[in-house]
Amino acid sequence: MKQDLALITIEEVNKSGELALNNEQLNLILSKTPEQYVKQRPAKGGGTWDYVTGGYVKKKLNLMFGWLWNFEIVDERIEIAAKEVIVKGRLTCEVNGKQIVKMQYGNKDIIFRRGTEIPLSIGNDLKAAATDCLKKCAA
Repeated sequence: MKQDLALITIEEVNKSGELALNNEQLNLILSKTPEQYVKQRPAKGGGTWDYVTGGYVKKKLNLMFGWLWNFEIVDERIEIAAKEVIVKGRLTCEVNGKQIVKMQYGNKDIIFRRGTEIPLSIGNDLKAAATDCLKKCAA
């Protein structure tokens, strides 16, 4: 059974005082993700994870903020021994003359050439970590 991820309602948000977001933006944030955009992939250790694509998140950000948002990578690390890349990113959204800023980390396991410890494409791994980071910031 899928759980509703909205931990707060519009009514609860409106009680909190001055808002940067209008009701339409709040509805976009708090609405359930349509099933056709929820994908699944194998999870480490078995089972599956539900996820949405980076393209879906960017579409939602564009609808909410009219393209007045920016995402930048603040730091990146390539950890060959841990077999992962890690990025720290910042999402900045402009709304009603105010900025909303969120920072988060994203990561991606390094893909190695078959039978070796030679990375296949660190660039692609960093891009995937950046997308993971954007999604976490937007969450």
